[in-house]
Amino acid sequence: MAIIIDNGSDPDTVRALQGLAKFSNVVLNANKENLGVAEALNQGVQIAGQHGFHWIVTLDQDTSLHVDMLQHLLEVYAKCREKNVLLGANYWDARKNRNFLQCRDVNAVFHERKTLITSGTLAPIRLFQEIGLFRKDYFIDSVDHEICLRARAHGWRILISCKPCMSHSIGSEMDGASWLRKRLSFNHSPTRKYFIARNTITTTRQYFWREPLWCVRQICRLTADILSVVLFERQKSRKVWAFIVGLGHGMLGKLGSLEEAWPNGFR
Repeated sequence: MAIIIDNGSDPDTVRALQGLAKFSNVVLNANKENLGVAEALNQGVQIAGQHGFHWIVTLDQDTSLHVDMLQHLLEVYAKCREKNVLLGANYWDARKNRNFLQCRDVNAVFHERKTLITSGTLAPIRLFQEIGLFRKDYFIDSVDHEICLRARAHGWRILISCKPCMSHSIGSEMDGASWLRKRLSFNHSPTRKYFIARNTITTTRQYFWREPLWCVRQICRLTADILSVVLFERQKSRKVWAFIVGLGHGMLGKLGSLEEAWPNGFR
């Protein structure tokens, strides 16, 4: 069964999705407003549980799946011989023209990770019954990282397939950008920069003593991100300001949607 969660799209998009929902194996849940990625994922988990499913695969709207993705993930799960596992799909990064994960062992089927991205993750429903749902106060960004770290804290393993099973890109393209700019810049909007900074700081504060190496890497990535804004991206002042406010809110634990945490936003 395919569960589609729409977060306040325009009427034309909703009508198109309603056309898909006419199929018996498609369920559409159309929210009237954007409730955030975390709440959308939670709705999907709950709907799957209500229909008696024991597993879900979470996906983003901009991911292109390989035809054998689900079959391969199930095969990897069988081979890992673990019960408490979150299993992610390796992917072809179209923006960087390479696989996300480069498995050095050609015979390896999976690789252990600390965290996974939302799209392409195979998870049992009982995980959420055991550790809780996605953190909706994050709204967007680091939602996937946080639940992986929480799962690890409860003794679950986080694995990713060595074989790429989908195509997915993080960030947005910059028209006419040089190779260096494309490689080093994600080109997120100022709003996304706010959530990235805020939720990364929130997550690293919570898990630093349990996952220190992962947290240090995230801080380094934040530093690289702000440098890429200054060096390569447009809307520099707005993005830098969003970053600074996000860092402050993360330190203060000021979470929720943009309207809840920063009512005046970029006005």
